[in-house]
Amino acid sequence: MIRTALIATVICTTASVAAAGELTYGNAFIKQHRLDADGFGSADLTVLGGGIEYTYDAWTFSGELAHFDIEGTDIDYGSVAGEYRLNNGVSMGLDYTSLDFGGADISLTSVFAYYDMGTYALGAAIGDSSDLNDTVYTLFGSWDVAPTGTVGLDIIRIEGQTLYAGFADYDMDIYNVQADVITTDGLDLVSVAGGYSFGNGFSAIGSLSYFDLGGTDGTSITLGGQYEFVEGANVELALGRINIDGAPNIDQVSFGVNYEIGRRTSSRRTLGNVISSATGSFAGLTSF
Repeated sequence: MIRTALIATVICTTASVAAAGELTYGNAFIKQHRLDADGFGSADLTVLGGGIEYTYDAWTFSGELAHFDIEGTDIDYGSVAGEYRLNNGVSMGLDYTSLDFGGADISLTSVFAYYDMGTYALGAAIGDSSDLNDTVYTLFGSWDVAPTGTVGLDIIRIEGQTLYAGFADYDMDIYNVQADVITTDGLDLVSVAGGYSFGNGFSAIGSLSYFDLGGTDGTSITLGGQYEFVEGANVELALGRINIDGAPNIDQVSFGVNYEIGRRTSSRRTLGNVISSATGSFAGLTSF
């Protein structure tokens, strides 16, 4: 019941704001993953959520939420943001991100500004949280390499460590590709995901990832199919395998329903956006 309500809320909200301003992006999804470790049993992972962005005059408002449930252990995150674009190409705004890892809450409020030069955008943000020991600093930039293709990088200084998060996003008529690179002390992740359309609503989808977590290496691969039953809405089924050095291999079966329209226009990514982008390209866990 809660899952259905969350999806319905996002879709209804996108429909209502379209009349008041210009809807630039809307998304809702639910995915069910079955994870089976060789000789160690299985686990179910359910992920659901959605996102939205719309503009009104010089204002841009956005938000997203996601909920992870793995065998009764919950992880939730969400973010909201508002920004105002000046006539000289400078945008200034405020965003708030909240993460809940099984009852351990972390919230972050940031102010940001960036300069949009048309094809390029460069900016910075400073954030504060009562749950963290230090101020969070961010430098970010993006480059529109094509009308439907963007690459970018976020450099985040958090809790005395520097996190680098690069991304690429291409959405062409026949194929789409998303890639993410995240590196910080004790974590390296490289993920690529995409799809190829055969026509009549059918597409092949897949992902390939490499990760190094505290010196433990692993790879992940998924392959599957997708069917778009109405414009912007599709169902998907995928099979995958996660290989971890020195640990049992994990087989993955995933089923999902996705809804997406438009494309994000803001050059600012919140911490939640960075997480959702990486989990989307890694093993197809989300659909942001």
